[in-house]
Amino acid sequence: MGGLRKHLPITHITFLVACLAIAGIPPFSGFFSKDEILVAAFESNKVLFLIEYLVAGLTAFYMFRLYYNIFWGKQTVYHTTPHEAPATMTLPLIFLAIASATTGFIPFSKFVTSDGLPFETITEWGIAIPSVLIALVGITIATILYYKPTGIPSKMTHALGGFYKSAYHKFYFDELYQFVTHKIIFRYISTPIAWFDRHIIDATMNGIANVTNRISYSIKGLQSGQLQKYAYVFVSGVVVLAIIFIYLLKY
Repeated sequence: MGGLRKHLPITHITFLVACLAIAGIPPFSGFFSKDEILVAAFESNKVLFLIEYLVAGLTAFYMFRLYYNIFWGKQTVYHTTPHEAPATMTLPLIFLAIASATTGFIPFSKFVTSDGLPFETITEWGIAIPSVLIALVGITIATILYYKPTGIPSKMTHALGGFYKSAYHKFYFDELYQFVTHKIIFRYISTPIAWFDRHIIDATMNGIANVTNRISYSIKGLQSGQLQKYAYVFVSGVVVLAIIFIYLLKY
């Protein structure tokens, strides 16, 4: 994709608002939520706080890399002219864009609390301003690299070499996951368990059911509904019991 801002003006503007919000640029909602997270990290874990500063810049960079590649960048020739989505799609985008630009000013802490009492949220500018500057650095780098087609990304790709290749393949986590799950867990754990479940557990229960069915089938004639047969069985049982007791009392 590329150059879609001319074909999708509403999507272009709402997407840009989303990028600014996710990057944590004031006055968009992402700025306020990011500030609260950074303040909490600063007070509890300085290492995590520094990592989140770095991530703030990376987030701004990759979101605007995406933005420029879709709506600016190279002028792509499309076989079918792109067009804006219908109102069922654009109206929610417009609503979310407006919400992203305004909800940060709503004092939700006075309406939704854990104990029914309002709590104060104060913007820590000593933490917020550096985070915004870091986000702006990420946006600036993305603008330099992707606003217009340049050879810089290709040069960086060749310069980084193996690191770029590893990052492009997500440091081979997918391959590692596939190896662990398919070659180890599925083959040596799941397959034996499935065999045991199918051939031992299921076979045992099926065997019990089959034996029960066969016994039931063989003795179902005892429940014939004929009174004379029941009397015959009753009398025969009494005779057998009498013989057994006589024999036991005799000895």
